[in-house]
Amino acid sequence: MDDQKAYAIVGHSMLRPDAREKVRGRAVYVADFRLPGMLFARVLWSDRPHARILHIDTRQALDLPGVYTVVTADDAPNTRYGVYLKDQLIFARGKVRHIGEPVAAVAAESEAIAEKAIEKIVVQYEELPAIFEPIEAMKPGAPLIHPDLESYEATYPKIVKGNVCLYTRLSMGDTEKGFEDADYVFEDTFKTQPMYQGYLEPRGAVASFDFNDKLTVWTSNQQILVCQAELATALEMPMTQVRVIGTAIGGAFGGKLKTSVEPIAALLAKKSGRPVRLVLTREEDFIASRARAPYILRLKTGVKANGKITAKSVELIADCGGYSDHVVGTMGLAVSFSQGPYKIPNAEAKGYCVYTNNPNYSCMRAYGVHQMCFATESQMDIIASKIGMDPAEFRRRNLAEDGDVLVTTQPLRSVTVDQTMAQVLKACHWEEKRKASKQRGVKNFYGIGMANTILNMGLLSSAAIVKINEDGTASVLTGAVDLGTGNHTALAQIAAEELGMKPNDVNIAAVDSDSSPYDLGQIASRTIFDCGNAIKLAANDARRQLFATADEVLGAEGRELRASEGNVYVRDEPDKKISIRDLMGYRLYFKGGPIIGRAGWLGKPGFDHLVGEGYPQPPSVTFVFGTHVAEVEVDVGTGQVKVERITAAHDVGRAINPLGVAAQIEGGVVQGMGYALYEEMQIHEGVVQNPDFLNYRMPTILDAPEIVPIILEIPEEYGPFGAKGIGEPTNMGPPPAIANAIYNAVGVRVKELPITPERLLHALDDKKTREA
Repeated sequence: MDDQKAYAIVGHSMLRPDAREKVRGRAVYVADFRLPGMLFARVLWSDRPHARILHIDTRQALDLPGVYTVVTADDAPNTRYGVYLKDQLIFARGKVRHIGEPVAAVAAESEAIAEKAIEKIVVQYEELPAIFEPIEAMKPGAPLIHPDLESYEATYPKIVKGNVCLYTRLSMGDTEKGFEDADYVFEDTFKTQPMYQGYLEPRGAVASFDFNDKLTVWTSNQQILVCQAELATALEMPMTQVRVIGTAIGGAFGGKLKTSVEPIAALLAKKSGRPVRLVLTREEDFIASRARAPYILRLKTGVKANGKITAKSVELIADCGGYSDHVVGTMGLAVSFSQGPYKIPNAEAKGYCVYTNNPNYSCMRAYGVHQMCFATESQMDIIASKIGMDPAEFRRRNLAEDGDVLVTTQPLRSVTVDQTMAQVLKACHWEEKRKASKQRGVKNFYGIGMANTILNMGLLSSAAIVKINEDGTASVLTGAVDLGTGNHTALAQIAAEELGMKPNDVNIAAVDSDSSPYDLGQIASRTIFDCGNAIKLAANDARRQLFATADEVLGAEGRELRASEGNVYVRDEPDKKISIRDLMGYRLYFKGGPIIGRAGWLGKPGFDHLVGEGYPQPPSVTFVFGTHVAEVEVDVGTGQVKVERITAAHDVGRAINPLGVAAQIEGGVVQGMGYALYEEMQIHEGVVQNPDFLNYRMPTILDAPEIVPIILEIPEEYGPFGAKGIGEPTNMGPPPAIANAIYNAVGVRVKELPITPERLLHALDDKKTREA
C-alpha cells in the first residue's frame, strides 16, 4: 500500500446524510413506531434479589378492561440462551436471581392500562439468602445462585465452580523468576464501578406475527443478526421464521447487544395475536440494566532499578450480577491486555467472573479493557513515582514493539504507541508543564497526567453485497446498523471510493435479517475494519464485473481501467470513457446481465491458537494504540476536580471520514471523563439507588474540557484503505490520565472509580495523617 496515496473520497470529511432527518425529528425510533391494532406492553420486574417463586396470580390483571394478555415463564420455552454461557431464560422460572429480572408482562390497549395491570399481578415469593460481594460469593458455602451451572452449555472451554461462571488463566515466561530478578515489587488493588451506558433512547422493540406465524421484530439493537439467532433459540423457532429489522438507534455503547426486551414483546404478540410495542422507561432501563460490570483488579509488578519491567501478575474479579451475559467476554479481553502496551517478558493473568444477586451486568465501550487500562496506567505512574522517574520516560523504556508477545502468546503488530506518545507529549508541552509550579492559590493545584491505550482490532465475520443499479448508482446490503456514530457515512465512502462513484450515489440499505448478509454487529470497534473490509471486497467484485464490460465496450484491449465520478475510462487515454449508467444499460439489455458484488470477511491474523485455560476470546487481526494527557485543577478544600484540557492522540490507520473520527475522540473523552469522576450506579443490597438522570451524574457541556484530538494515520495492511477502528479506544485514556494528573497535583492516589470529591477528600485527610 502506498502510505501517501490520496483518495478522491476516502480521507475527506463528509456530513452525515441522516443528520437532517434527526435534527428535524423525523428519524423513526422504536418509540415512534406504529402498526395497526398495536398493543402496548409493560413488564413486572422482580423486587427481590434472590427468592423462590411460589405462585403468580394474574387473574386480576386479566380482568382489567383493555388488557389483552399476560405472559409468564409458563408461556415461554424452557430453553436457556446466551452468547458465551447459556444461563438465561426469557422470564424467571422457579426463582429470581436479581432485582429487575422479568417475572411477567402485560399487553393492553395503552401503556397506562398495562401499567395498572402490572400492579394487579400478585407474586408469592420465598426469600432466599442473597449475596452481593463477588469475593464473598466465591467462598465455599456461599449461597448458590445457579445450582445447575455445571450443566449449562458454553461456547468456551468452561471452568466453573460454585458461583464462578468463568475462570481463565494465561501465562508466559517465568513470573516467579521475574519477580526474583526485580529490584522493586509493587502490589496494588484497584476497583471500578458499575456504569450505565447513558444512551438517550431506552431499550425497546415492536413484535408482530403474520398469518404464517412468521415473527417480525423492529428493534434498536446493535447486533441485528445475532438478535435474530438468539430470538430463534429462545423461542424455539427456525431462523427462517424470525425476521429482525433495525430502526434508528438513539445511542447504545454496548447496552443494546444480543436480545433484551425482544423475546418478551414476541411472546406477547404471539399470545395476543396483535402487534406489541415494548419500550422501557428510564427507571426500568436502569433497574433491568446491562451496565458495565464492576471489577476488582489486583496487580503485582516487578521492576529493575533502571526502570525495566521484569514481571507482572494480575488477578481480576468481575461481578456478573445474576447472569453472565457479556461479562465473560469482557474478562477474556481484560486478561488479554493485562500487560498494557508494554514489553513484559514474564506475565500471568487470572480472571474470575462471579455470579452475585446484583443487577445483571454486561459490557460497555472497550469491553473489559477499559477497567484493565485504568489499573495498568495508574500503577505505571505509581511505579515511576516510587523509583524517581518521569512517567513518560518510564513508559518509553518499556514500550512494546512489533513482534513482542502478549500474555495470550499472540505477537503484536502495527505497534504505534511510541508515535502517539511523541505526538501528545509534544502537543501538550509535557516536560515544561511537569516542572511548572503546581499551586495556583491557597487551595487550588494544577496537575498533568498521561495514559497509553491498546485494544484489539478485527473480530470474526462480516459479509456484504453491492448491487449496481440501472442508473449507475449502487446499493450496499450489510448487516451493520448505524448506532448514531455516522458509520454508514464512512461505509458509503469506502464503497464509493472502490467503485469510482460519488458518495451520494451509494446507499446503505436498511438492515433487515431477511435480506442483509451476516454481520456480527456494531461492537468491539469492528464496523469500519471488518464490515468495511467486506464492503470494499464486495465493491471490488462489482467493479471487476464493470471493468470486464468496459474493456469490451471501450476497446481497451486489456489496458488498465480506472473509475471516477461515475465514469470508467482508460488510464492512459482518459477521454476514452463511458458512464457506469451506460455500462449498466449495455449489461442489462444487451450482454452481461445484472452486477451483484459479493464478499465475506473473516479476519485471519495468521495466528490461530491462543494458549490459556478457559479462555473465551479469538485472536485479533491487529491492534490500535493511543495516548491521552489530562490537565486538571484540584480544589483541596472541596475535593472538586476540574478537567481543563485533554489531548488525545489515536492511530486510526487511515481516517475514512476525519470529521467523524474527531467526533469519536471528543465524545469518547467526555464519556471517559464521566467514568473517571462522576458516574456510578449506586447499588445497595441489589437495589439501584439512583435510576434516573437526576441522580446518576453524567458530564454535561459545562463539564467538558478543551479537547485536542490528534489523528495519526499510519495505514494498516489489513484495513480497508488502511483504516482501523476508533469507537472504543477514545474513552479508555481519560480515567487513568485524570487519576495520574490528580496525583501530580496534590500527591494522593485514589484507586477506586469514580474519583468523587468525598473519596479525594478522604485520601487527602489520610495523607495529612501520615505526614503528621
